Amino acid sequence: MISLPRLPLAIALSILCVSCGEDPELVKKHGEQQAEIAKLRGELALVQERLKNIPQDRSADLENASTEAKKLEEERGRLTDEVAGLETEKKALQEKFEAYKRKYAVN
Repeated sequence: MISLPRLPLAIALSILCVSCGEDPELVKKHGEQQAEIAKLRGELALVQERLKNIPQDRSADLENASTEAKKLEEERGRLTDEVAGLETEKKALQEKFEAYKRKYAVN
């Protein structure tokens, strides 16, 4: 009689011996599955390679550039106003200088 610890081993060996016969249909199906797995692995490798080459997200850079453009536009407007004010001041000073020259006849 077989002892208890050897019983699972005996059962496993008997199942292994019975299942050693290969069914041609299962072998064919296994081969097809292996071919499909190889095909899918190739497709996966291609997709992973494409993912490596995707350009990085530039939305943060675009947001920063947009903010910087707004700041520069505001500065341009401020400087334009400053130049207009200085031109007005220059015109007023030029008129005062012309009046001074007429009054004192500066050579």
